Amino acid sequence: MMDSNTKPLKNSSPPSPLKFYELLGFVGILREAPKLFLRNGKLMSSITILMICFSSVLLLMNIISIKPSITDFIFKASFLTVTDKSSPEFADLITSLKIDLRLVVGLEGIFILTFSFTSLFFATSSILASGVTYCGKNFSVKELLSRVVKLLKRPFVTWFYIMLLHLGYCLFLTAFLVPLVVLFSPKFTLSGFSIIVLIVAVLFQAYLTVVWNLALIVSVLEEKWGIEALGKAEQLIKGSKLRGLFLNILFGAFSVAVVYGLKKIGNIAFSGSQIVIPLLLLNSMSLIRMFSLMAYTVLYYECKETHGEELEMQGGVEYSKVNAVTPLLSSDEEC
Repeated sequence: MMDSNTKPLKNSSPPSPLKFYELLGFVGILREAPKLFLRNGKLMSSITILMICFSSVLLLMNIISIKPSITDFIFKASFLTVTDKSSPEFADLITSLKIDLRLVVGLEGIFILTFSFTSLFFATSSILASGVTYCGKNFSVKELLSRVVKLLKRPFVTWFYIMLLHLGYCLFLTAFLVPLVVLFSPKFTLSGFSIIVLIVAVLFQAYLTVVWNLALIVSVLEEKWGIEALGKAEQLIKGSKLRGLFLNILFGAFSVAVVYGLKKIGNIAFSGSQIVIPLLLLNSMSLIRMFSLMAYTVLYYECKETHGEELEMQGGVEYSKVNAVTPLLSSDEEC
């Protein structure tokens, strides 16, 4: 049994001559994150497979469920231009189109809510699995998912606050841009100034998202949520925001490149397919999101060490950081 006062173990391997952490901290995080997957491959791969399977099933169900309504809507809409507006048939078409539109919106709303909940569940699973591995503990998939169900309230509340902050930022940006568009349109939309404003807005959001992403990590690995998790994240990230910003920029740029590349490849290899390309895009984005959460989990523990805090898991149970040469504890061992 590990004493709760035991200090985190430092990696006994010799420091890299390149000293990535001193030159560019986020590069060190990118080196550390994949090791989490390798150290606990069975658990991490199980979470990955479950995530891909659930996301794919949801997407397929969504496509299959709304395709008849969309096809019917397009077919009926094509008759509007050739139907007399004063005839009863025109009124019937409008009524039928409204019904189809409500059905599509309703199904899409259900899909978005279900997919958001599923994404949050597997994001929580990825964070907890990464934290478990980083601290040298090994859970079975069943035990991990059981713990995720019990603590899901914390990241859900934090996620809700993060969505409100995202909405607030979007409203602020809209309120700032609309007057410029009204005053200078169409020159504003075509000018280099509009591009500069957009780039600055994206970079500033990436800067704000550093705290928001770290708050989600805090709400999973500590007994904090909502405003308290955001406050703890702001406290932890002091002096390390540039590392988080670089991570956000890197993952954002990589996501754009992947989407662009898959669309190009998909249009050539799967021309006309309405299922393969969306599946590739969805699963690729899910994998990138999972890896970014693993990187943020490493950043979280690095920030805790920087501030002299113990490496702790939920419930106040403390573990030591896993070394590359230290075998993981079995799931039935207690710390």
